[in-house]
Amino acid sequence: MEFRHLRAFHVLATELNFTKAAARLHLTQQALSNQIKQLETRIGATLFQRNSRQVTLTDAGRTLLARVPDILDTVGAAIADTRDTESGQRTELIVGVRGVTGLDITPRVLRAFAAEYPHVALTVGKVEFDDSSAGVLAGAADVGLVWLPAPDGLDVTPLLAEERIALLPADHPFAAETAVQPEELAVQPFVWWTDNRDLAARDFMTLAEYRDGPAIIGAEVATLEDLLAAVGSGQAVAVSVASVSRFFPWSGVVTRPLREVTPAVLAVACRTGDTRPLVAAFVRIAAKIGADLIAEGSAAAPV
Repeated sequence: MEFRHLRAFHVLATELNFTKAAARLHLTQQALSNQIKQLETRIGATLFQRNSRQVTLTDAGRTLLARVPDILDTVGAAIADTRDTESGQRTELIVGVRGVTGLDITPRVLRAFAAEYPHVALTVGKVEFDDSSAGVLAGAADVGLVWLPAPDGLDVTPLLAEERIALLPADHPFAAETAVQPEELAVQPFVWWTDNRDLAARDFMTLAEYRDGPAIIGAEVATLEDLLAAVGSGQAVAVSVASVSRFFPWSGVVTRPLREVTPAVLAVACRTGDTRPLVAAFVRIAAKIGADLIAEGSAAAPV
């Protein structure tokens, strides 16, 4: 049995007319009749009743018709996947996300990509919170949504900006202020990520430009929950992006704006030199959604 036999059967079973079915298949009526006879011989059952006036399905034909659409879809998808593999186009894309669950852009980008590429399996990869490449450099993700500055080895496309805020113990003296001076916060003990040695990211998120010397690290943590617990217990302060406020209220922790600091910039990242079409498509779609949010007034443009 060949794929063409099942395709011919399905079209004829749908049309129940040899002339119309042959036209759809770009066959002569005789060629179509021969394919149906070959299929019936190989199955060992009569699939159609034919006379000069009409064509009808037999019980065996109706049984086969109930299964054939799924078979055709499965074979068609397998052929498409095989062609994509041969051409270097993967049918799966893994997106690493880190610290972006509170942002409107994340689900919008994922939905837009899925709508444009419905046959691509889009997987959101879980990455360690201290991985500033969102799993891209480790090979755990094909693309990632990351906060700048990004580590070396990534090509990044800035998407939007978001204000940085202070996370403070509720009983900290700065909690009484409506906004915090960055020069004062920069010399406080900070929370930082265990095993994260990305100095550029550490400097940015501990306000290094507002102090002399290295940051004081008061606690090291592995998860966002651990970070909030460390701040709430009074071990340290932290700087984050404003969208983290969606996780609040959090026991013992308050947020305050920072006065006149440059915002954080969200970017879409891939490995340097990665030219795969699906990666390029995701970057293009993410950039468009970012521009749409800025135009709507829902986000600020990256500086």
